[in-house]
Amino acid sequence: MSFRVSFILLVLVAVVGGYVFLFELQKTPKPQQSAPWFYDVSYDDLAVISVEYLGQKQVFEATPEGWVFQESREPVDLARWSGIPLLLTGPRSSRVARESIDDPKEYGLDPPQSVFTVSLKSGQQITTLLGDVTPDGVNHYAQVVGSAPLFLIPAAWGDVINRLIIEPPMVTPTPTLAPEAEATAFQSPTPAP
Repeated sequence: MSFRVSFILLVLVAVVGGYVFLFELQKTPKPQQSAPWFYDVSYDDLAVISVEYLGQKQVFEATPEGWVFQESREPVDLARWSGIPLLLTGPRSSRVARESIDDPKEYGLDPPQSVFTVSLKSGQQITTLLGDVTPDGVNHYAQVVGSAPLFLIPAAWGDVINRLIIEPPMVTPTPTLAPEAEATAFQSPTPAP
């Protein structure tokens, strides 16, 4: 290779390297805004959780022994219930869709598809209205009663909470054998003669 071609290539590398160093590497990355909280309460402050969906309602209450169905006082199935209170301490929204809305019917919020009320030990209540699923099927439109912003909440969150109505977390009794069936179940078979 000739000296002239080598010199031109060296100058080009220096110019490109200088541009990358001065302009590209010194750009400060834009801070990514985290998704806003829809609301946020402490797990230990939860006292009562009310869920309304499809015209049905279930109310759950925290007792010293654990969570129970408020009406029957039956305990909830812990295998199904364990994460529910944590979900209701405050979902992180996908984003704020609008700062305020004029027509709640447009988003399925009048009447809402679901209503969740979280009552705290202090007596404060937070009521959430869950509306239609967004056209892409990823989120629900949602709003806290008494608050103007319209949020997008992951559809999976709403589905899990609505399932408390569709399939209540009731303890399934373990089948037991009658005493005479139990006695015969554990007898060893007699050998044939």
